Amino acid sequence: MNNQSVGDESESEPEPNEQEKGFFRRLISLLDFRRPGTKEDLDHEIQELLEEGEEHGLISALEEKMINSILEFRETNASEVMTPAAEVVSFDRASPMSVLVEIVIQSGFTRIPVYDGNPDKVIGLIHAKDLLELCASPRKERVDIVDYLRPIYFIPESKPIVDLLREFQKRKVHMAMVTDEFGAMRGLITMEDILEEIVGEIDDEYDEEERSLEVIDGDTISVHGWVDIEKIEEHFDVEFPDGPYESAGGLVIHLLGRIAQLGDSVEIGDFTFTVKSASARRIRKILVHRMSVDKG
Repeated sequence: MNNQSVGDESESEPEPNEQEKGFFRRLISLLDFRRPGTKEDLDHEIQELLEEGEEHGLISALEEKMINSILEFRETNASEVMTPAAEVVSFDRASPMSVLVEIVIQSGFTRIPVYDGNPDKVIGLIHAKDLLELCASPRKERVDIVDYLRPIYFIPESKPIVDLLREFQKRKVHMAMVTDEFGAMRGLITMEDILEEIVGEIDDEYDEEERSLEVIDGDTISVHGWVDIEKIEEHFDVEFPDGPYESAGGLVIHLLGRIAQLGDSVEIGDFTFTVKSASARRIRKILVHRMSVDKG
C-alpha cells in the first residue's frame, strides 16, 4: 500500500499569490547590498516596504525584526563581534599533546588555533577529529602537530561581517583570526558569532536590554562581556589591577584560568563578577557587585 496520503496535494503549502511574489521580489532587490543609492534612501525604502508587508500580513513582526537586524550588519565590523585575543582558547605547538587534549575536553571546541611560541604567531588550527586520529595512531617517534594543522583564514578587523559571512560560505570555513593593520592578533570570529549576532539583536529587542551597562542599584550593574574594564572603573570610581585583558569578560576568564560558564563568579578587590549569560565561546552578560557595603 502506498503510504503517501491522498490528501497531500490539498494539505501542501499554498502557492504565494502575486502580491506576495511582488513583495518578496522588491525586498530581495533592496537587500542586494551592492545596490546603488545613498544609505539613507535605501534604509527609508526598505522600512516602508517592511511596514507595508506587515500591514498586509505578508510578513510577521518577528520576520520584520529579523530583516532589520540583518540590515544593521552592513554597519558592523569584525572587531565588534569577535572574541578578543585575551579570551581566545589556543595552543602552543611546543606544549605536550596532553595539554591540547585537556583544552579540547574543557572548552568543548572542535577547532583550536595553534601558535608558535607567541599567541600573535598563529600557524594554523587543529580539528578535534584530527587530534583523535593523532592520539589513536601508534607512534614510534614524536609526532609534530604541524603535520596535522589546517590552514587558518586571516581577516582585517575592519572587515564588514556581511562580507565575512559570504566569504565563510564561499570558502566553506567556520573561523577566522582577526588582525590589526600591523598584523597583530586582535581576536577570533566564527560563523556562530555572526549568526548569534542576528538572534542576539532580536532577543535584545524583546528583552529591552540594548544598553551595554545597566544600573541595578548603587552597588550592582549588569554589563555585556565585551564592555571595556575602564567603563566599569569609571562607574564605580575605582581602579582594577592591570592584566592581559581589556574587557569584563577577559578579566573573568583571566581570573578563572579557563572558559567561563553560566554561574561562574570571581572576586577582585571588593567586587564580584558573576557570569549571567554565556555562549560556547564568549561571555554575554556579567553582574558586577560591590561587596564593601555588605561587609560593613
